[in-house]
Amino acid sequence: MSIAILKPDKSYKEYSLVADAFQNMYKKVTGITLPIIEEDEGVSDLFLIGNDAVNDFLMKEVLDLNIKCLGIKYGTDDYCIYSYKKDNRKIVLLAGGRVRSTYYAVYDYFERYANCHYFWDADVIPHYDSLPMENIDVKESPRFFYRGLRYFAHRGLKRFQAEHWSFEDWKRELDWMVKKRLNFFMLRIGMDDIWQRAFPEDVPYPDGYCTIEGADAFAYNDRSDFWTLKYRGELKIKVLEYARSLDLMYPTDCGTMTHWYSRTPIEFLENKKPTFVIQENAQYTESDTGKVFDFTKKENMDYYMRLTETMVNEHEKSSALFHTIGLGERKMFKDKDKNFALKQIAYRRIAENIRQRYPDSKLMLASWDFCGFWSPEEVEKLLTEFDPEKTILLDYTSDTNDPEHSFLNWGVVGKFPWIFGMFHAYESESELRGPYDRTDERLKIANDDPYCKGMILWPELSHSDPLVLEYLAENAWSPLEKNIEQITEKFSNNRYGEYAMQMNECWQKMLPFIKLGEWGGEGHCRAKLCEEKGICSSWYLHRDMWSNLIFFINSPDSKSLSLKEYYLKKIKATEPLMKDIVATINNLVDINVEVDNELILRDSIDIARTVLGRFLNFIIIKALCYLKDKGKLKVYKESYLNLLNIMAELLTLNDDFSIYHTLKELEKTAPTNPNFEITLKRNICNGYCSQAAYELVTEMFIPEGEVVFDALINSTDDTLPNLSRERTAIFESFLEKPLSDMQAKSRYELKEVFIKAIKEIVNIKEAIFDE
Repeated sequence: MSIAILKPDKSYKEYSLVADAFQNMYKKVTGITLPIIEEDEGVSDLFLIGNDAVNDFLMKEVLDLNIKCLGIKYGTDDYCIYSYKKDNRKIVLLAGGRVRSTYYAVYDYFERYANCHYFWDADVIPHYDSLPMENIDVKESPRFFYRGLRYFAHRGLKRFQAEHWSFEDWKRELDWMVKKRLNFFMLRIGMDDIWQRAFPEDVPYPDGYCTIEGADAFAYNDRSDFWTLKYRGELKIKVLEYARSLDLMYPTDCGTMTHWYSRTPIEFLENKKPTFVIQENAQYTESDTGKVFDFTKKENMDYYMRLTETMVNEHEKSSALFHTIGLGERKMFKDKDKNFALKQIAYRRIAENIRQRYPDSKLMLASWDFCGFWSPEEVEKLLTEFDPEKTILLDYTSDTNDPEHSFLNWGVVGKFPWIFGMFHAYESESELRGPYDRTDERLKIANDDPYCKGMILWPELSHSDPLVLEYLAENAWSPLEKNIEQITEKFSNNRYGEYAMQMNECWQKMLPFIKLGEWGGEGHCRAKLCEEKGICSSWYLHRDMWSNLIFFINSPDSKSLSLKEYYLKKIKATEPLMKDIVATINNLVDINVEVDNELILRDSIDIARTVLGRFLNFIIIKALCYLKDKGKLKVYKESYLNLLNIMAELLTLNDDFSIYHTLKELEKTAPTNPNFEITLKRNICNGYCSQAAYELVTEMFIPEGEVVFDALINSTDDTLPNLSRERTAIFESFLEKPLSDMQAKSRYELKEVFIKAIKEIVNIKEAIFDE
């Protein structure tokens, strides 16, 4: 008997796309293209797309009492997959409470019955001659309403940075979100052309590419265009249109949104001359483009709201959700009470403007400022002022290592709507990591609290850690049904085919080591308190020291006792794991020699670079403990530079870690600013963003390692030298040398690189783990 896909009529165009998705997946699995029909011809077996509110055939089946209640809540993310017989015909319902949950039903069908599995970098799709249409009865309902991710504004390597993605990249990403039953995302990747759209009389499009100069043209602040503003604006519109077709949610930025990635154009400042809030700290005030408008004056608040209204009307096409950072990372007055009063007024004015213009919307309050710059008492007091029917605390710092400055002490549990979120990583933290045991403990509180409405992952980079993506997807739908070990086993079984058992063994052996890496919390403004409590306040707890060596040596953090104690505990915890670490790398060699598999290779590199990076950090800490022992310092220097050279060889194995490859991909997507190479170098090579990129290791980190260790070895006492001049010289050389000239002549062999890594780690073991 023939099979057809019966979709709702053409007036429900989004459901037509769901039918297309089913047809596409069925063809990938079986090689057969099923016809899509809108009216039943009375003969074929059927896959029905959509619930009875949109699918007329199913509506008639319900009226004829052939189908009873579907068991889903309409308008929600509930869905069912159900089979029954109509005469001799087989019928399968793929029905969700709304468009996106109908997609969930489609992709879940193929996951359950065709062994298909979905990852950010690929789908695993086996072949079957036919697929089942009988004995199916699935009903699913999520615990959390909001489930999703944020995409952030840093630039660097294409794999990690959403701003570099093409429309095809975004389609693949948004499709992956739906396949993982996520429903919420946020594009915090800059202002695109919103100023030109909101204030066309004052802010013209640049003639070509916008180039940032002066005080703003350094580090990640250099927001010079790589594609034109007009193209980026059009791209964002296309991305959000596609997201709407998938029925995904996304909030619109509102309020005092000036930040390093959303600076005010010079033309606006010259023409409108807004006044600014007085700011006691210098955060983002290097030039007027980074200063916050004085929101106590109505005309300035109206400017901000005009930006918001333009985004709603031209980009988002939605007024359901808004998001604000308040006065992000800024301290306006030295007087604590006065500072708090001004921040309260900022939130009140933002909320009032949103209520007036969009009375049925919800406002999300970002937790970043609360975690790092507010006292728990201040956060609790602020939240008592907000309408819980219209406001949600968007907490994406729930996994902080400082329980005092977290949702646990903000008066939200059992009292105020909130979202549980993992920050997981700064821009530079692309290693595998995650304090999963602590996160599980916090997540249990969230799961038990009816006021907790969601679970999100909100890092500064994407795709850095495949395990945390699986952890999010599993727990956002059904929290704590599996621990990280079980999630990892499922991940391996789904991803690696016949090598699932071997790869799972590698992951399981590495998990105790992976768990030792964490995002520790935003503690830099509470350094004294953190020292007293034994919580490391250093930003270098998060940002790898080896990728910022001179910055680190020149900073107060290099003298922090709590930082040394923190890492010495990590070193001690690593010692009993050494046997498994070495065995895992050996096993990965054997697997990669046996099979040429892109997914296995990518994950093997991620595991290896995590190990190398941790040991580079360990060497730095041990060197700081033995500044007077020049013999030990010479040993540390040799191993440090050996590990960096091995890291460079490792990174040649995949273009994920090439700045040059990122630049070439940008050029393939759209016409690209011919001067953008310098900006890209500034964006990725600075004290905040430096990470595991091949060109940085060879041109920056190795020279810095030589300079630092030579300075320590040649010093006459145990003081740390200031090496700012040397760092500047190395950086200027990096800027001057073309990326094309930095490329390796050929890729290294994985087996050779991994064997070198094992040998060097074993060699340094005694010096690292001695007392």
